[in-house]
Amino acid sequence: MAEIILLRDLTKVYGEVVKTEVLKKINLSFEQGVFTAVIGPSGSGKSTLLNIIGLLERPTSGQLIIDGQDFSEGDVNDYSQYRNKNMGFIFQFHYLLPEFTVLENVLLPIWINSGKPEEKMVKKALDLMAAIGIAHLKNKYPMEISGGEQQRTAIARALINDPKIVLADEPTGNLDRETGFAVLEVMMKMISDLGTTLIIVTHDREIALRAERIVELVDGQICRSFRVKEVGEEKVRELLEDRSCLFSEN
Repeated sequence: MAEIILLRDLTKVYGEVVKTEVLKKINLSFEQGVFTAVIGPSGSGKSTLLNIIGLLERPTSGQLIIDGQDFSEGDVNDYSQYRNKNMGFIFQFHYLLPEFTVLENVLLPIWINSGKPEEKMVKKALDLMAAIGIAHLKNKYPMEISGGEQQRTAIARALINDPKIVLADEPTGNLDRETGFAVLEVMMKMISDLGTTLIIVTHDREIALRAERIVELVDGQICRSFRVKEVGEEKVRELLEDRSCLFSEN
């Protein structure tokens, strides 16, 4: 499969006087259409990595190549149009706009990108919502629906533009286990149907096991990277419990 994201010696440092190196010369690539789970302890740099890939933060040094385009430098605000067209974001907290209906929230990226949605885009949104079981909620407001329904709305919003890349930061972390797995199944099916690259940051080992590939970060470095099917579930579970780390570049 073709690479869609490539990181070369990617480093992120916060602070001017007291400097904190959060990511340390990360070399990593992501293939088009593959579901990757990024795991690791709190403070390991997972969310920072996701924010940089999502063009929400700049790396301090190193290269970030997305779909053949170099995003290593420049103001992240200049990349807003590219983000809206090519990327979908799903977070632990859904960030729905409370004054908008479910349908209006799903259509928000269309409004931002090209103004009032045409009828065909409204139909597309309704079809997408039907596919994940929330079409009947189109006129409801976020506070009138459940947490799982709110997260499904966020998924529909992330997918409305047929993005090349979907980035999810603990998307099931605020849900109970049953609802979390149901939401994950919805995400995996939609991503599979669209051929989209999915990268999920998660603390949940069971969520990670559903991925095609697992990347583990520890102290801002790649501890290990492997494909679940190649390693086998039993060995993967052993690796996920293994606290030792041989830092590698993958």
